[in-house]
Amino acid sequence: SKLRYFLSITEKKDYPSQSEDSSSEEEVNPYQELVSSIKQQSDSDKSEVESDSDDLEDSNDDVDNDSEDEDSVDGSDDNLDEKENIETSNKLDDAEHAVSENESDNSETSDKLEDSEEEIDESETEQDDEDLDAQNLDPFLEHFEKEISEEDVTKLSQSQWTKSEMKIPHLGKCTVRTIKGHPQKPDNSTDLKKMHVKQSLCNEVKTTNIKHGSEKGDLSPLQLMVFKILNQYQDLYYPCRTQETGEHLRLVYCLHALNHVLKNRKRVISHNTKMKLPGNEDKDYRDQGLARPKVLIVIPFREAALRIVDIMISLLKSDEKSMVSNKKRFYSEYKLDNTDQRRGAKPEDYESTFTGNTDDHFRIGLGVAKKTLKLYTNFYASDIILASPLGLRTIIGSEGDKERDYDFLSSIEMLIFDQADILMMQNWDHIIHLMKHFHLQPKESHGTDFSRVRMWTLNGWSKYYRQNIILSSVSDPQILSLFNKHCCNYNGKITLHRPETKGSISQVVVQLPQVYHKLSCSSYSQLADDRFNFFLQKILPTHKDPVLAQTLIYVPSYFDFVRLRNYFVREDLSFVYISEYTKDKTLSRSRNQFFHGNAHFMLYTERVHFYRRFKVRGIKHIIFYELPLFPHFYSELCNMMIENRQENSSCTVMYSQYDVQKLTEIVGSDRASHMISSSKHIHMFVTGE
Repeated sequence: SKLRYFLSITEKKDYPSQSEDSSSEEEVNPYQELVSSIKQQSDSDKSEVESDSDDLEDSNDDVDNDSEDEDSVDGSDDNLDEKENIETSNKLDDAEHAVSENESDNSETSDKLEDSEEEIDESETEQDDEDLDAQNLDPFLEHFEKEISEEDVTKLSQSQWTKSEMKIPHLGKCTVRTIKGHPQKPDNSTDLKKMHVKQSLCNEVKTTNIKHGSEKGDLSPLQLMVFKILNQYQDLYYPCRTQETGEHLRLVYCLHALNHVLKNRKRVISHNTKMKLPGNEDKDYRDQGLARPKVLIVIPFREAALRIVDIMISLLKSDEKSMVSNKKRFYSEYKLDNTDQRRGAKPEDYESTFTGNTDDHFRIGLGVAKKTLKLYTNFYASDIILASPLGLRTIIGSEGDKERDYDFLSSIEMLIFDQADILMMQNWDHIIHLMKHFHLQPKESHGTDFSRVRMWTLNGWSKYYRQNIILSSVSDPQILSLFNKHCCNYNGKITLHRPETKGSISQVVVQLPQVYHKLSCSSYSQLADDRFNFFLQKILPTHKDPVLAQTLIYVPSYFDFVRLRNYFVREDLSFVYISEYTKDKTLSRSRNQFFHGNAHFMLYTERVHFYRRFKVRGIKHIIFYELPLFPHFYSELCNMMIENRQENSSCTVMYSQYDVQKLTEIVGSDRASHMISSSKHIHMFVTGE
């Protein structure tokens, strides 16, 4: 029930940092207003809970409830959200209950084990902690113990960055942004121990790296350089992720996340021990946030969560027997034993992306100790949270929902988006919604000892301390916009550049004239309207000619797809359409009609190509309404015309000045630079000659 759920998350106090005797009246008084407001909100929420008898499983139903069927031509872009949630709303029936029940399976054993770990840490880490304070070299302490000034906050809030360009070995060109007074500190060390990585983690890095694809075991030059950036607590946007480097980067951020959590835990336990010593009763130790979760890793599929947990289990392993609670349950829910049932041969990148469990509706809390990993922990007893955008959206909810919770986001210190390009294919609106709910005032206290909360947290400056890491295989304006607007770490941010390329056009093997039309646009906000009008005035009239029958129109945006579909219906044009929501029966009929020439046009969305990877037959002409997010989609679709072997095939592409990166990935760096700056608005290339 809701009552049991809220009682469980407010009364849970198993984290060693929540000491009951460490606060004094003098310490609490300056923050009495914050504490009392949270308590008042908590009491109000509990009263509502006591009067409500609905089951907790119904909490997700209010998020999205207005979905329409694909066959309706009056749909809108909002359908994207609603249909995702309706199709998967039942997948997390147990997830909400897991928030309060998860640790019950092995609670007695795991609690005893964690107690013993704390005793070990108390005796082993006190002197280490003092040494680190004395040396003042640990990036963890330097970052989170430093009090930034109001002047720094003003600069960060107004994005007053000092910008510089540099080249990092093994990573390439990048843009570095810092604020005055917080310069970048280079780290030339290659020894993880000297970089203040916990010894227990250092011992397992080599073995773990070999398990996950490395030949030698030691961190590769790429892994080492990325880890150095992360270890300095700088923000990183890495748009060069590949199938080959994906697992290597996953190990790096898992190592960094565990190192961060273990240091945090060690420091809290050390302070707990010191507070028990005579004369230290009134000493001020501020080492906590408003909620326990410190790391949030956002990933697209359960398979990614499985791989992350496997890496963390391996890194936490020691010579002694390690403990993983709820491991059997986790593998039963996240591991896919049966082989993939998808029909037909698919490209290699598709097979790599969609291997394993591709369910995109999940969230799970992880509790971390020195040799212990507890799975399915209560969010407010978790150190790390793994979740998909949809899994987070259904718990965060929307304004007006009876059941919603986002207090666990109030003190996130490390935010990781892995495979951000795939997250865009799911629903980027969920990501934007998530970013609006970080570091808000909690509605409940969740057992927080406010005398231990850091001052910069109480000042509302947590977002300036949060480290943000974004990994993607492509560079896209929406991802870059999120990184620029929502990531404001006072320690600076690094944006890596994509390497120069000849473009995917070089992989087009058919003899095909490709005409690029540059459309003028006054602002990015007007781009969608300007593109639509340009298409109606310049492109569509020509392609209505019967000579240009069997034209496929590739549309990346679902919003644009719905707009075009509605227009084609109003104008009574001969067309079929395929989107990610088209039912299989309709889909087969549409493909067949297009192949036999019974439909002049086919509207084809980028997301259906991403998820289904159809080989569309019968294409004689193709229009790219917008450049693809994935550059290899361009050559892949153009090469589908090879079976026609007709000299009159054509390709038409629309682009604007805001498509620099996408254009570069398709036509190459040199051509793209010329096409953007040229006064000419039409450029043509011919391949396959």
